[in-house]
Amino acid sequence: MSLKRILTLASGGAGDPSALAFAAWLAGQHDSVVEVIPVYPDSVADMIALGMTLGAALSRDAVEALAAAERELQDRIETAGRRAAKGADVVFGAGEGAPRLSVHTRGLRPALTLTRHAALADLVVVAQEDVLTGPGKDLLGQALLADRAPVLVARGDPDRLAGPAAVAWDGSPQAGRAVRAALPLLAMASAVHVLQCVTSLDRQAADPDIDLLNAYLRLHGVGAGVATLVEGPDEGAALVAAAEAGRAGLLVAGAWGHSRLRETVFGGATRSFLGRKDGPALLLAH
Repeated sequence: MSLKRILTLASGGAGDPSALAFAAWLAGQHDSVVEVIPVYPDSVADMIALGMTLGAALSRDAVEALAAAERELQDRIETAGRRAAKGADVVFGAGEGAPRLSVHTRGLRPALTLTRHAALADLVVVAQEDVLTGPGKDLLGQALLADRAPVLVARGDPDRLAGPAAVAWDGSPQAGRAVRAALPLLAMASAVHVLQCVTSLDRQAADPDIDLLNAYLRLHGVGAGVATLVEGPDEGAALVAAAEAGRAGLLVAGAWGHSRLRETVFGGATRSFLGRKDGPALLLAH
């Protein structure tokens, strides 16, 4: 079990070092190739399109200033990528062989670029700082719901991935896909805690039997998880609290198990998972 092709989204912002450090660390552990996709806005194209719509043209100075700002973001991402690769003893730059981390040049719209690359990616890594608002939030939803790619939300120190891990288990298809995607990470963990919020289980829609999950984990050489049952009106908060109590560096969970509309209106565990700015890293799948 291993991760061989990892995508990382980078915006040129404060979250890039964390996301890139996680990706580079995983590349070193799994002999992987990491491809960094810049997701900062194409300001020049957007402003030119707006000018055409309004019947006005941008001045040359304005276009050059926007282009210079984009070059600065690209340089910032490449600098952070080079630093992360060096810290994990991973080769930086395009080429053959692994482990390796390379940075793409901003070209196509980020959403289209993500879709094209996610089809054959084992994992998408994003920064916690980029998933709550703006383009990062939309790309997270696209990766999970449209591209059906597993996403790792980077939090804390990547070395914690070698410590205890937690699985939020309700027997749903989303939770099952998250567990399957997380197998390479669960195999690295020093212990596995299986968490279950008994107040929110839907036993008609799925089979939340923890013994079935543990049998599956044993088949893959992970070993059985230790069950922890929790209660509470806020399922996500209760599960995160249990993961933190077990000192988990990783929480594996299905995302948006209910309808997206229902979770948008009423909240849902996924919102609670993403709303925490600290705590364990998250591996989500839909």
